[in-house]
Order: sequence, then structure tokens, then C-alpha cells
Amino acid sequence: MVRPRLGHPRTALIVAPHPDDELIGAAGLIAYLIRRGTAVHVAVATDGAASHPNSLKWPRRRLVAARQMETRHALRRLGVMPGSIHFLGLPDGATTVDTCRRALARQIRRLPRLDLIVGPTRDDAHPDHRAVAIALETTGKHLRLLGYRVWPPQPLRHGRLSALPVSSAAKRSLIRFHRTQLGHIRDDPDGFEIRPRELEAFSRPLERYVSLR
Repeated sequence: MVRPRLGHPRTALIVAPHPDDELIGAAGLIAYLIRRGTAVHVAVATDGAASHPNSLKWPRRRLVAARQMETRHALRRLGVMPGSIHFLGLPDGATTVDTCRRALARQIRRLPRLDLIVGPTRDDAHPDHRAVAIALETTGKHLRLLGYRVWPPQPLRHGRLSALPVSSAAKRSLIRFHRTQLGHIRDDPDGFEIRPRELEAFSRPLERYVSLR
């Protein structure tokens, strides 16, 4: 396993299928790039509204606003300012490859100095993640593409792999900004929650990437 050979990208786009995936997949890489002087942008593909569909206290509008606020606060800690965070607003749980492709193509056109894209891999177990991954494979074909996987939360083991050491404690503290995903919403028995064992897995001391292009 080797460190990713990134060169000196001027601008990088980290693509997250949902709010918090950018931290789970690439928090250490974001910090690494910023230290090297790269302008880092984050695009969050879906609105994150499907995590607690039956909550009465957290209707869709409130939940979307909270998840965006959590994203801004966590990324500010990493050094990514709000103007570099782009919420594409695609429907959580119902995103298609075509809608992803169009939204991502528009975002890529807005970043003319873009050198590097980082996003999910198509072997991720979540359908939104797979849709984003497939869309990225056919968007910005002239740009370097690195992939990370969120679900299941085990390390990637296939392809041209590289790894970046990270602080488990620091990464865990960043993920904890996403309180809506950590049990703060209690009135939806079917709602999503990152369990302690998953939080530990997401905070592993190596971030692994596969070179996709």
C-alpha cells in the first residue's frame, strides 16, 4: 500500500453522495490537499432528506437545513469555507445516474482549474453511491478520478490502491458534527443511525483510495 501520488493539483472536487460521506471517505485527504495549497471544493449530491422519513419533529425542510449546517460546520473545521461547498439537491434515495451526471457536469464546468475528482466507487452497497460513482466515470473524463467506499465500512482491497494515514480521533470528532445521523433524532424508529461500531470503522487510521482514471 502506497500514499496517493497526487502531484500538485490546483483544484480538487470531493463528491459526497450524502452529507457526511465527504468526511467518511476523504476527511484526511481534504486536510492533506489544503495543506499543499490545493483549492478544495465539496459537492454534496443528495439533500439527505431520507434518513428519517417518519419523524414528525424533523420534517424534510428542517432535516435538509440541519444536514447542510452540519456539513458546513465540519468542513469549516477542515478549512473548507461555505463558498466552496455545493449542495446539488438531488433526491435522497431516488437519485438516478442521468440526474447525477447532469448535476455533476454543471458543477465541473464551474471549476475551470479542476485537476482532481474524488468520489464513491461503484461497488458501494448504497444505490445513491453507485449512481454517483457511475455518473463520475463518464463525467470529466480528462480529469484524474480517485474512489473511496463507504458501505460496507471495510477497506477497499481491489484495484490500484493507495492509502493516506489519518488521525482516528480527529476524524471521529468531525463525523460527530453530524448529530442528525448519530441518534439525535429519536421519534423515527426506522430512522438511520451510525452505530458505535460503524463510527469506529469510519474512523480507521488509513483512508484507502482506488485510482479510477
